[in-house]
Order: sequence, then C-alpha cells, then structure tokens
Amino acid sequence: MLASIGLIAVAMLVAVPLASRLGQRAGWLLALAPLAAFIHFLTQMPTVAGGGVVTSTLAWVPALGVELAFRLDGLSLLFALLITGIGTLIVLYAGAYLSEHRHLGRFHAYLLGFMTAMLGLVLADDLIAMFVFWELTSVSSFLLIAFQHDKAESRRAALQALLITGGGGLALLAGLILLGNVGGSWQFSGLSGEAIAEHALYPAILTLVLLGAFTKSAQLPFHLWLPNAMAAPTPVSAYLHSATMVKAGVYLLARLNPALGGSTSWSTVLITVGAATALVGAVLAIRQTDLKRVLAYTTVTVLGQLTMLLGTNTHYGLQAFAIYLVAHAFYKAALFMAVGAVDHATGTRQIALLGGLMRHMPLTGFAVALAAFSNAGLPPFFGFIAKEFKYAGLIELGLAGWITTAVMILTNALLLTAAGLVFVRAFLGREGRYPHPPHEVSLPMWIGPMLLAVGGFVFGAFNNLAELWLIDAAVQAVSRATVPVDLYLWGGFTPALLASLLTVALGVFFYLQRTRLRRRLSLWRVLWRVSGDRIWDRLLKRVFAFATRVADRFQHGSLRQHISALVLAIAGFALIGLFASTGEGFVWPQHTSPVNLAALLGCALAVAGAAAAAVTPGRVALVATLGASGLGMAMFFLAARAPDVAITQLMVETLTVIFLALVLRRLPPTRLVGSRKPAAKRFHAVVAIVIGAVVTAMMLMTVSQPLPGDIARWYLDNSLPGGRGANVVNVILVDFRALDTLGEILVVGLAGLAAAGLLAGAGRDGAAPTPGASEGSADFGSVLLRQGILPLSALLALVSLMLLWRGHNLPGGGFIGGLVAASAAVLVALAFGTTRARALLRVSPLALLAGGLGIAACAGLVGLFHGEPFLTGNWIFPGELPLGTPLLFDVGVFLTVLGAVLHMLLGLLEREA
Repeated sequence: MLASIGLIAVAMLVAVPLASRLGQRAGWLLALAPLAAFIHFLTQMPTVAGGGVVTSTLAWVPALGVELAFRLDGLSLLFALLITGIGTLIVLYAGAYLSEHRHLGRFHAYLLGFMTAMLGLVLADDLIAMFVFWELTSVSSFLLIAFQHDKAESRRAALQALLITGGGGLALLAGLILLGNVGGSWQFSGLSGEAIAEHALYPAILTLVLLGAFTKSAQLPFHLWLPNAMAAPTPVSAYLHSATMVKAGVYLLARLNPALGGSTSWSTVLITVGAATALVGAVLAIRQTDLKRVLAYTTVTVLGQLTMLLGTNTHYGLQAFAIYLVAHAFYKAALFMAVGAVDHATGTRQIALLGGLMRHMPLTGFAVALAAFSNAGLPPFFGFIAKEFKYAGLIELGLAGWITTAVMILTNALLLTAAGLVFVRAFLGREGRYPHPPHEVSLPMWIGPMLLAVGGFVFGAFNNLAELWLIDAAVQAVSRATVPVDLYLWGGFTPALLASLLTVALGVFFYLQRTRLRRRLSLWRVLWRVSGDRIWDRLLKRVFAFATRVADRFQHGSLRQHISALVLAIAGFALIGLFASTGEGFVWPQHTSPVNLAALLGCALAVAGAAAAAVTPGRVALVATLGASGLGMAMFFLAARAPDVAITQLMVETLTVIFLALVLRRLPPTRLVGSRKPAAKRFHAVVAIVIGAVVTAMMLMTVSQPLPGDIARWYLDNSLPGGRGANVVNVILVDFRALDTLGEILVVGLAGLAAAGLLAGAGRDGAAPTPGASEGSADFGSVLLRQGILPLSALLALVSLMLLWRGHNLPGGGFIGGLVAASAAVLVALAFGTTRARALLRVSPLALLAGGLGIAACAGLVGLFHGEPFLTGNWIFPGELPLGTPLLFDVGVFLTVLGAVLHMLLGLLEREA
C-alpha cells in the first residue's frame, strides 16, 4: 500500500518536466503509476474477498502514538480500485483534453497529487493520518478547480470549495480528537461503538463528524460548491465529482457507521439530510441548460441518496449503498468525460444547440448510451440492481421508509429525465446548431467512457462477479453485524419492482413534458429567490467588510505603534499569568552560577550596546551598536560554558552586520532614529522598561521552578551511548531532536529564498555577471587587504570543515560550520567580486541549498528502510570509526545554511554592483 501511494507521488513530482519534454504523450507514461497501483490492489482482492485484512504500519510520531497505519478491507479496497482505475483513465483523458494547454504538466501534477491524497485518505486507519490526507484533498482540489485561474469564475469556485470544505475540516478535526479519546483508540479499526454511544460526548462527536462529512460530500445546505466547481476543466469534474472527492464524506460516514451508527439520531439525521439533498439536487438538475451542470446537480442527488442509504442501516440498504457507489462512479465518470468530449468536438455544452451527434461521434455516443441506461436504472445494467436494492432497503424501514421511498422514486425519475437529456436530446434526433463541425475525438478521450460504460453493463449482467470480489467485503466492512449479500437482476414481483416501474414511467413522462415541467418550476419564484450562491456572496462580502474595518483600525502603517501594542499585549498576558500563579514563583533561584568576570563584561557590553542603539542617530552606527550588543551576548554564552551557542551568536552577528550594511547603504541618508516628540520618547521608554521587567520576572519564575523529570540528565547520560557523541548540544540537534532541526533548516532555506527574491537577487544564478560583480567592493581596494583575504578565507573554509567534522564530540556542528563557510565566501565576494566567489564554489548556492535539504531528508529515510522511525540514527564502524546518519544529517544542515546565506548575500552584492 505504501508503495502504491509513493509511486503515484513520484509520478506527481516528475509530471512537469516529463510533460515539458513529451507534451500530451506524457499522459501515457504518467498513467502507468495509477495503473500499477490498480493492478496491485487487484492482487489483494482474493485476500480481502475471503474476509482477510491487509495492514501496513509506519511510525510517524511515536511519542504521541501517531503512526501511518494503513488498512485494506472491503470498503477501502473498493475505493482504492475506483481511485486508481478511474484515475488511470482520467490521466490519459486529460493529456488529450488539455493537449494544447501550456501548463499541462502542472495539471498532471495537481491531478496526481490529489490522487495520492485521496488514496491515503481511504487507506489510512489512523484518525490523525486520515485527517491529514483529508485536508490534502481540499488543498489539491482547490488547485485543480482554480487551474484556469485567469477566469474569475474559476477563482471564485475554488475559494468557495476551499472555505466550505476547509471549515468542515476544522469541525471534523475536533470530532476526531473527541472520537479518539472517547472510543478508546486512535485507529478506526479499534474504536468501540458501545463506549462511544454511551458517552455524554456522543452528540458533540456526531455533530462535528457529520459537519465535516456533509461539507465534503455537498449535503444540503453545503451543496452549492459542487455545481460551481464545474468551472474546472472536465477531467477534474470527471474525477473529483464522480468517484473521489465528493465521495470522501460518504466514505467517512461508511467507515464510522460501525462506531457511530445504530442510534436514532444517526439514522434520522442521515435520512433527513440525504432526502432533502437528493430532492433539491434533482429539481435543480432539470432546470439546467448546460450538460455539465446537469451532471453536477445529479451528483448532488446521488450523494444525498447514498447518505440516506447509510442512514437506513438495513441489510438491503447497506448492499444498495455499496452497489450504487460503484454504479454511480462508473456511469458518472463516463458521462462527464463524454460531455467533455462533446464540448471539445462541437464547442458547446448547451442542450438547445445539440442533437444528432450519434452520426458524428458514434463511439462516444455508444458509451454515453450505455452510461445513460445505467444512470436511468434500466436492466440489465448495474444501476438497475442498485435501484432495486435502494427501494428494498428503504421499504424495510416501515412507514418512515415508505415516505422516503416516495422521495427516492421522485428523485430517481428526475435522474432518468436527466439521462434522457444527456443521451436522447444530445445524440439522437435532428442535427444540432454546433459552433464547430463535430468530429469523433481521439482514442484517449473515448476509451475511458467506453470502458466504464461497458463495466456498468458487465457488472449488471454478471453481478455474481461484483458480489463475490467487491460488494460482499465492502458491505461487511460498513455494517455493524454480518449481512448476507445476494445480488440479483430478477427478484420476482416485489414492492421494489413496482417502485422501479413507477420510476421509469415517471421519468419518461417528465422527459416528454420537460419544457412544461421547467416552465412550471420557474413559476415557483419564491423558491428561486432563495439562492445559496447569493447568500454565500452576501456572507463573504460582510466578512470582508468587517475585516476591512478591523484592518483600518489597526493597520495604520506605524511600525513603532505596532511594536508598542504587541509588546504591551505580551506584557499584559504575562503579568496575568504571573499574578495568577502562587507566590512561590517569585523566589530567587536557589542554585546560581558563581560570579564570572567574563560574563559580567559580556553583560555590560550587551547592555551598553542596546542603550547606545536607543539613542544613536545614524543607521550605520545603529547597526554597529546592535552588533556590539550581540558580541556581548556571545561573550556571556562563552563564559557560561556554552561554546556552541557563543560561536553561533558570533557568526550570526557578523553576517547580520554585513547584510544590514549592504541594505542600509542603498537607503536615503538620515540622521534621525526614533521620534522627536518628548512624550513619544517617554512612552517608548516606559514600554521598554515594562517589557524588560516582565521578561526578567518570567525568567526568574521559570528557573526557580523544578522541572518534571530530569530531561537534562537524560540527555547527558544518553548522548554518548545512544547518540555516539560527546557534544550533547549537537547530538540533540542531529539525533534526538533531528525532526525539529529538519523543520528549522527548511525554514532557513525558505527564508533565504524569500529574502533573495525580495532583494531582486533570486534570478542571479546562471545570469550574466554585472561589471561590478567581477571587481569587488571599492572599499576593499587595498592590495595588502586583498592579498590577506585569500589565505584568511581559505583558513575559514578549513575551520568550517573542522567544525563540521568535530561537531559531534566537540564544539561545532553543521550549522556553525555553514555560517563560517558562508563568511569565508562573503569575504572573497567583497574583495574580488561575486563572480570569483561563485567560481570558487563551483556549485550554485541554490544547488547547495537543495542538496542540503535532500541529504538531510535522505538521512532520515535510512531509519525507515530499517523498520525504525524517521530520522532514527543508524551507525557503521569501519576501522572502529563511527559513521552514522546523524553525521550525514549534519552535512545536510551545513550545505543548507551555506546555500541559503550565500544565495541571499551574493544576490545582494550583485545588485549593489
């Protein structure tokens, strides 16, 4: 399972370069990834169909008990096959549909990224891991819907979908946290339904989970984002809105049915909301004139019906749920792709302009015919079996079931009418008024609809295959008890059959009277005045207006006022915490270090530098005084026996002074720093004194309190035997807390890239050097100075490598070494120009940055290959010399810091030139 997810993720990463080289042919290669995953899941069918379960676990955050636990049972296998199988056809289809689009590679990457997230969602057994994939589907679907971002319609639809599903995701997260605590397990397979049902938090859990599921699966009143998402290219609609994203909420409901289902509230809410959604979707579908929007609203209807079926919790209802899930995925994906082909071939999707397409597009028309028959629920298609079981499942509920059956009959009849609009109106009858002469589409565009439509026929005619390999296992995974599964085309004269006959009759009648029906529906003006889109726009407008008022009040443009407000707020909350604590927190620490002359000098220099910065008028002098303050802090750290921190502080101060000097040189000269008004100066002094006093009190309180446990002693005792290093600080950074360090160097890299971009230096790598870039700074014109810089830079480079190598046992490490190496390169650039510095590096700073992050990540993967958590240290001892992945990780830190600093500073120097 992990290999399948990883393979599709790799295909996502190579999609852009592959498409730039091969164009639309890249789709054939990229489709191999989901195809391989599909074949893998097919090989698991005998195990799952026999009642077995396939599991795979990977430790993620062991300290919190969070792991990437994947579980393949009947339900997840059904979804995985739909995601990868239909996904393969969509990738091929997209290559032909968007063959002329200049961002085809980007579209493939978005599509495969979404496929990865969706596959992880349905396979994840861990609650938190599932939620991560859940949110990834929202983000990737936002990118897909907004793919044509030059259109306002696409941007609006993408934002709407993201806000609605993202808001539901927040509710779902809260619900999952409560569910994990109450259910006795953080895995779906370990949840206790009895413990949850009897707990006082059951109503809260149910409400939060249903909010998340309903927003994702477009249930009333959150349904409006789905039809608007039709602004996306047709491959997106065919994939996201038939078998994947909109089914994610339904999947979650099915997955949690054994744990949350069975209660009256569960059944009542699901049946009521599902029935209302189905009815609204069906009525709105008939009013549409665009084929794609007709299919969108029928999808809303089907999602409502699936929700109703889960709410029944009857034998027939759960079987109907699994059958209808497959049938709908088959015919709806086929119809969406076919409508896209019609639009591609004729230039329109308007029903009034279409007709007689069967003569021009026979292959597409044949696929549409089969899919429409399954959509209409006609025998012997799989959709007919689904319809029979739907009625049987609802009728089992008694009187309430007959009422919901009436809703189901009406909505199914309208679905049949919609199927007639898609096939009969568009492909049969007289010739349409096409904007372009119609023609049959290429193989990648008709093969997908054809295979899916034929699949709906095969699964219906030979339903024992679907029952044996798919439906039975899926139903058992969804149900709370064993359910006998028996699919059939003919079950005799039953109430369900009568309901089916009534559905067909009503559907044919509605189709023949469609013009009059639309006219009658249009007379209900009171209903159409209530528009979800209009309510959404007004709500969003009011939210933005409120945000504007708040921003106008606080965003006044004065940095000093912002800092003063922030500092006072911090001080206020800190004082509340101090006064709320016991008086014991204000005692003087019992254990203090002895008075040290070097530490006192360092403190004095730091305070003097800070005081001078408060009154110094010039910018350059301000930088110098702040640098002196930082140097005093370095002296203090050194005196406090923290050489690693002291060296880091010294190198950061050095590079900061260089950076600020280069930036400030380009600003207009000024001699004023601070406000001229005496009242403002007194206010700023008060703010400074308050925050200083509060921070001092907080520090005294913190160091005087005993810490639970003795983490410092643990690090000291385990640094050498567990981390193979005597330098505890470095062992913590590259071994015990390596995940934190990985995040930090990622931030360093991103900050370097962002700063270089802001300073207009990001594009210098590989660009033609400017004249000044080859000469160096005029301030370094002295021959003696230049000749001395070369050996000094070489010495600094050697020192940086020494610090890197010895850092695991003596003061040093990758971060410090990277800063020292950057200082050496910057000295060369200042004296001889950036061209000389880049030539000595031989590798661009961007490549160093990317390589460093890659090496650090690869060091963590070694542990995974050994079945251990990510970034676990692994060691070898050639000739009794300890070499391990923490050292490799430190090399990655070294290169990342070096690349980020040089990318920023060399770009700035080139701009100065």
